[in-house]
Amino acid sequence: MFNSTPILLRRGPGDHRHVLAAGAAQMHLLAGLAHEVVRRLAYQERDAARIRQGPPTHQVERLCEALIATGDTADAEEILAEIARGESFETLCLQYLSAATRMLGDWWLEDRASFAQVTTATGKIFEILRKADAPATAAARPTDVTVVFASVPGEQHTLGVRMAADLFRGDGWEIALKLGYTQDELIAEIRKLKRCIVGLSIGGRHSLDALGDVVTALHTHCPEAVIVVSGQDIEELRPHLAAMGLDGIAGELQEAKTTISALWDREMTRPK
Repeated sequence: MFNSTPILLRRGPGDHRHVLAAGAAQMHLLAGLAHEVVRRLAYQERDAARIRQGPPTHQVERLCEALIATGDTADAEEILAEIARGESFETLCLQYLSAATRMLGDWWLEDRASFAQVTTATGKIFEILRKADAPATAAARPTDVTVVFASVPGEQHTLGVRMAADLFRGDGWEIALKLGYTQDELIAEIRKLKRCIVGLSIGGRHSLDALGDVVTALHTHCPEAVIVVSGQDIEELRPHLAAMGLDGIAGELQEAKTTISALWDREMTRPK
C-alpha cells in the first residue's frame, strides 16, 4: 500500500527540488512509470535500430498534453490515430507511449506537470492499452491451455506486464492477467486451471526472494504448471533463476514470445 502522506516541495538555491515530507512511495511509483515501459519494451535490443531516433518530439508533446488534460482518453486516442498511419499497436506501444511515459517523468521533474497530472496520464495509458483492439488478422488460439501473466506478489510496478499482455493479445493470445494477488491468492487461482503456462514478471533483484517463494509454491501445489519468468535485470539474475527449476527465462519481449510459443506447442502435444 502506498504511503498517503503528500510530497511537499520547495524551491531552493539554483531552483533544485527538495523533498521535505515523506512521499517515497509516490516518487518510487513515478520512477517506475518513467522506466518500466522504456526498459521492458522500448529499449529491447531487437527494437533498438527501429526506435533509435525516436518519434518526433512535437508529436510526443501533443500526446503528453492530451494525457495530462482533464477528461477521458478521446483526445489522446485521436492523436494516436493520426500518427499511426498503418503502424501496428506494438509499434505505438514501443515508440509513442513509451516516449510519452519518459517525457512525463521529465515534465514532473521540471515542474511542467504535477504528480496528480502524471498519475492521470498513467491511468489514461492503462485505459488505452485495455481498449486497444487486437488486429483483425490475429488468429485465436485454442484454449486447452490457459496462459496466465502475473506480477510477483508484492511487486508495485505492473505497467510492463500489462503492456506485454496486450501485445500478446494483439498476436491472438488469450491472456489471463493476475495483478496484485498475494502468493496464496495467486496459487489458489492457478490451481483452478487444468493446464496452464504461468508467466511471472519480476521487477528486479529486490523481487528475487518473493519470486523464489511463489515458484516453490507453484512446484508444490501446481506441479503441472509451466513457469516462465521475464522482467527487469534478467541477464544479471539468470544464474539465480536457472536454479529455480523454471521452464523458461525471457530477457525481452521477442524472447518471451518465442519461449511461450514453444512451450505452448509442447503442452498442446502432451497427453491430457
